Amino acid sequence: MTDGTTLGVGMVGYAFMGAAHSQAWRSAGRFFDLPLQPDMAVLCGRNAEATTAAARRMAGATPRPTGRRCSAATTCS
Repeated sequence: MTDGTTLGVGMVGYAFMGAAHSQAWRSAGRFFDLPLQPDMAVLCGRNAEATTAAARRMAGATPRPTGRRCSAATTCS
């Protein structure tokens, strides 16, 4: 859920490309006139420990490790 000024972003993956895309989302507002500020909300990954560590590094996203699905509707189960 956002406060109306942010867009919650969910990302699958935390290794090199996950880190690159996380950085891109964090800096998108410097390059584009965005109506909402991107906010890294959820990070999904296969390894629970690595996903949790990466979520802390990537702007405090909520980690969703192994066995959980992330959907476009911003729900994880």
